[in-house]
Amino acid sequence: MRRTPPTAEGATDNTPKHLGWILLTALGIGATIGAGIFVMPGRIAEKAGPAGILSFVITGFVFLFVGICYERFSRRVPQGVSAYSYVYHSIGEIFAWVVAFGLFLAYSFGASAVAIGWSQYLKTAINYHLPSFLMGPIRDGAQFHFGINIVAIFVVLLVTVILLAGGVSKSAKLNFLLVCLKCTLVAIFMAVGLRHIKPALWHPFMPAGWSGVLQGAAIAVFPYVGFDALYTFARESKSLKDIRLSTYLCIGIVAFLYVAIMAIATAMAPVFIDGKINPLFRGTEASAPLANLLVASGEPWCGQLVAAGAVIGIFNVLLVLSMGGPRIFRNMAEDGLLPPIFQRSHKGSPTFGIIANGIVVALMAGLVPFEDVSDMMVLGTLAAFTCVCIGALRLKLVHPIVPVIGATGCIILALNLNPLVLKLYCIGLPLALVPYFLYGRRHSKLERAVEQP
Repeated sequence: MRRTPPTAEGATDNTPKHLGWILLTALGIGATIGAGIFVMPGRIAEKAGPAGILSFVITGFVFLFVGICYERFSRRVPQGVSAYSYVYHSIGEIFAWVVAFGLFLAYSFGASAVAIGWSQYLKTAINYHLPSFLMGPIRDGAQFHFGINIVAIFVVLLVTVILLAGGVSKSAKLNFLLVCLKCTLVAIFMAVGLRHIKPALWHPFMPAGWSGVLQGAAIAVFPYVGFDALYTFARESKSLKDIRLSTYLCIGIVAFLYVAIMAIATAMAPVFIDGKINPLFRGTEASAPLANLLVASGEPWCGQLVAAGAVIGIFNVLLVLSMGGPRIFRNMAEDGLLPPIFQRSHKGSPTFGIIANGIVVALMAGLVPFEDVSDMMVLGTLAAFTCVCIGALRLKLVHPIVPVIGATGCIILALNLNPLVLKLYCIGLPLALVPYFLYGRRHSKLERAVEQP
């Protein structure tokens, strides 16, 4: 199996080193606080009830071990970009392509889901009205109602333009300001929400048992794609110490906030009413649960404040997710697996990759229901994390128990996703390998190195 050699690690890298631990941590948090807290609590509560608290704990525990593997890889492959580079170095080229496919699902579907959530918060904040057809498709049980979410398409295209015009440094600084705003909004929700909690609503705590908790934990993977996004900027970090510190700060801060928010949200309103899911935790309303819970608790001013702030705050989730995917494409082009056009950059941003990513994300955000989008990106993330753990085990970068727990946890979470999503992934993966065998394998730098005398 072809793997990048150790000598490649010492090669010259002209990538600007302008990101310290503060901006790196903000980039990681920027793609997680928002995607998880502002968008996902409703879906997790629907699966696990109040025990969604445990779902976040389980997911955070698994990803702590995954994070250790990532951090050790950043030392071994300092010029690498995320799971793609780490797997390319440790397991081999074809597995790196599979991981890149998984990360493409993670970033593109993740950005699409967040764009849909953003459109719902905007509706709550300013109470705009559009024809139902322009509000997006809706899945009601077995029924599917076609529509186009014009607002989600608009925000994706706006983020794409900002990335093309602003470059990396300005985008990272804008992200830092938006992260500060989001943390303020989370604090407001917690402070006001605590006045309305009713611990009796936590009974029954586990209405669907451990099966529901694990299904909720699988969905809770959604926000942690931001953790991998942090490592797409590894080449632009000032030092390995900055990467290490930002890794553990990101995981610790995010895990704490997820658990706290889930505990408060499920104590503010019953998750189930007469055996059916509370509308506040279901459907399109679940894309903006925090604001709606505040309004339902008699705090309309605070609900509108959180919704208005989240419109701005969730914006930077799109910003970071839309920055991550094109960087992986750039690395693949540098390795010869994609055409050279993906290497072209402007102010540090890979222009063609950003444009292509923006078109794909806009189409999915506008035409695919929220539930389907979020499940697909979770599976792509888990596939990438599992391969990183296997690679760390193969190279003996950490104690064997660390990658074994990380990989096993990711596999268990993947098996608790919607079976339809697993089937679609198994169908899509062989199709994703077609470009590799038609182009990537023949143009790979490793292939050309073998052919040279």
